[in-house]
Amino acid sequence: MSGCIQCGYCCKKYGMRLEATPLDIARWRLEKREDILVHVDIEIKNEEVKGGRLWVDREGKNEKECPFLVLKDDKYYCGIQDTKPEVCTWYYCDKYL
Repeated sequence: MSGCIQCGYCCKKYGMRLEATPLDIARWRLEKREDILVHVDIEIKNEEVKGGRLWVDREGKNEKECPFLVLKDDKYYCGIQDTKPEVCTWYYCDKYL
């Protein structure tokens, strides 16, 4: 996790205002990651997946933070690091500097 101080700030502040790409959703479907997909409000237009709002509960309401944020030994970890959303890979932590 280069550039990450494991403070959880990004997942707490931005985790519930992010969008999944169509590729994220396709990848999670191929990986059979229902644990992730249940937290995505998938947008379909003309029978095509356009993306999806992250992270929602079963009623479609925004979660307070990313449901995959894990706190262990006073550090935060991504519980889906191996298949996290594209938008999360683009985040640059200004606290690292």
